[in-house]
Amino acid sequence: MSEKIPAIVGIMDPNSFSFRASIEGLFNHMTKDITYKGKHYEVQTRRIMSRPYDVLSAQTSCNVILNRGAHWNPHHNSFFHLVMPHTYMVNDMVSFKSIDKNTSYGHMSELGMHIPKTWAIPQADYSDLINSERIQLDLIFPDYEMFDLAAIGEEVGYPAYMKPQNGGGWVDVIKVNNAYELHEAYHKIKDKPANLQKAVDYKEFVRTVGVGPQMYPMHYNAGAEHSHDRYLRSETVAVEQAFLSAEQFDECCKITKIINAFYNWDHNSCEMLIDHEGINHPIDFANAYPDSNVTSLHFFFPELVKGMVRWLTFVAVTGHRKPLFAQEWDEIYTIKAKADKEDWSYKKRLDAYAAVADKHFETEKFNAFVAEQLPNFEVEAYEYFASEEFLSIIDESVERYFKFPHEWPAKKAHYRGIHQFWLHCEAGRLGIKEEAVANA
Repeated sequence: MSEKIPAIVGIMDPNSFSFRASIEGLFNHMTKDITYKGKHYEVQTRRIMSRPYDVLSAQTSCNVILNRGAHWNPHHNSFFHLVMPHTYMVNDMVSFKSIDKNTSYGHMSELGMHIPKTWAIPQADYSDLINSERIQLDLIFPDYEMFDLAAIGEEVGYPAYMKPQNGGGWVDVIKVNNAYELHEAYHKIKDKPANLQKAVDYKEFVRTVGVGPQMYPMHYNAGAEHSHDRYLRSETVAVEQAFLSAEQFDECCKITKIINAFYNWDHNSCEMLIDHEGINHPIDFANAYPDSNVTSLHFFFPELVKGMVRWLTFVAVTGHRKPLFAQEWDEIYTIKAKADKEDWSYKKRLDAYAAVADKHFETEKFNAFVAEQLPNFEVEAYEYFASEEFLSIIDESVERYFKFPHEWPAKKAHYRGIHQFWLHCEAGRLGIKEEAVANA
């Protein structure tokens, strides 16, 4: 047999212990020797470290890098921009820094998605500018136009949500029902540019997380008191299977896949509200660093880890190339022009855009690779998630996230219990005997 070729997966996620540890754990447990097109590969993982590097000859040995959080670390961020031409970066650093919520709202509305009416509003508080000795106020402030916030509120309609344009984790997201509440919310957000977005009377809140061409719709409970409880179905039910119809599930997947391909993102989440008439309204989808912790996702967590390991393996072994940012835009806008001219239905537009997204991610090639090169992956993944090693990751995640030790026993039992239900479901799907679950 010829010498094995290293297929190296770099992993960098300094803020999500459970996701990083589980990806590394599953890689260590699965079959790492793969024969593809007559060549023999050995999949290896490597932790991306923060260290000095020669700027003029920066290199990486990694075939693919899982990049999560580099935008918070200028040192990592610069290095990843340098080596992007020579490796596959999850996610695209150029796009990640360029695209914000308002950009994405405008683009996707133009493509025909049902984005709620949204206005972007300059910040209310300019104290930093006024107090700065380096700013010439007579040059800056003549370029700021006065506006009538109440009139914008009437234009958008009530109820609506005021939220920071660069927000995350629902910080300073405020529901407003009239002009008085609108002004209060605006001045509470103060020094951040804000958005005012029309509220949707929804039947279902869905958060779909994409990993390459793989999409994972999850139910979301925005009314939960704590962020870590928002993927629970309710206070009494942890998870509901098949909470979407087949048509709704397909639409959620296609919307997210289109957005991710459009912006060159491999790992991104899309929040959507399905109203009582069945119309799907994407409301937040520039999230190329989505929450991927077991303390949040619980039942949904193992599938996300499996999806990432499959995608990283596919990219590392096959040499799947990263398209350039905006490479799909010409084709998608050509479809849009044809759809506008011929008055296509919403579904026909979505299907056509999704076909471009599948080409972007090489979905057909990816599915064939998984079927042919990872035939034992599902069982190996089950074994890993049934192991004491993974249960210890749940326990450590609880201790890292919940700061009061007296909470730990109940929280560990809570997350272990939901995970046992996932194992039970997987055992049924894979035909694994229930005793294996009990032993785990």
